[in-house]
Amino acid sequence: MVDATSRRAKTVRLSVAGLLILGFLVLYAISNLTAIGQWAENSLLGGYETQTLVWFPYDYLQFPPFEHGGETVVAGLAIAVLIAAVQRRWRDLAIVAIATPVAVLATQAFKDVAGRPRLVVSPDVDPSYPSGHFAVAAAVTLALLIVVPRTWLRWCAPLLLAWTVMIGAGVLSMGWHRSSDVMGGALLVSAVFLIVGALLASGRGRIRPRRLWSIPAAIAIASVLVVVAVASAWKPMLWTVPIFAIVSLLSTALVGRTAFQLCGKTPTDDVSDAEGSDTTASDRSEQRPGHRGHVAARAGESAASEHPIAACGKGVQLV
Repeated sequence: MVDATSRRAKTVRLSVAGLLILGFLVLYAISNLTAIGQWAENSLLGGYETQTLVWFPYDYLQFPPFEHGGETVVAGLAIAVLIAAVQRRWRDLAIVAIATPVAVLATQAFKDVAGRPRLVVSPDVDPSYPSGHFAVAAAVTLALLIVVPRTWLRWCAPLLLAWTVMIGAGVLSMGWHRSSDVMGGALLVSAVFLIVGALLASGRGRIRPRRLWSIPAAIAIASVLVVVAVASAWKPMLWTVPIFAIVSLLSTALVGRTAFQLCGKTPTDDVSDAEGSDTTASDRSEQRPGHRGHVAARAGESAASEHPIAACGKGVQLV
């Protein structure tokens, strides 16, 4: 049963990863290799980065990975490896140790190999697909969410996802990247993690977000993410703000979805879930008068009251 579950999970993850890679390549072709795609994205560029709200955390705080992207990857990966090692989750440690650097390096490698031909008049013709800044944030977020204990997820996930949203919207509002760059970074990083996870992960059940937060808490978290996205995307060209916010939110949602597909339950989680389901089933049986178990229990009590000696068991004989 476990082998079948593991094979099914592996097939699903590889299939989703293949679709993400296909989407990554199609998005690149449309946004970088067609005149209409280049014109549409270049029309969103403009203004000065000093006029954005994220200029303060970038310029004054050196907020990572706006700055120190390499150091951010090293620090985030080291923390993730340490957390996994303390819990002795060696399989998850291997996933993050392999997928994190591969995802970041693949982002830079594609950018170096793939070009951006000049199909429209534009002062900015440098290749920027996919976004390395967003890829760093996405990879570190995925690595940490995969290894943190389940009890930490309800607190760590909102913080890490808000950080990722801020980076995505920030590089767009400051004009460092185009919208397709951020979406491409999310697609490529998610695909790499799913491939590595499919090859190394076991058949453990994945954690479902609805088990972590109540509906009001989930709505509150989503509202905070929207506020962070809008604030990070703000610039004097107000008509671009909702576009940048939506792009960063969708890209971060993909990262979060990938993380919850890979952060499988630990054996302790499985035991607690099983005990909870058994207790719930037992409670339901006791509360339902018409249930078969309830009827059998009542029948046993009647038989014992009518035949006291028989209730002692087969080993009792009359002398």
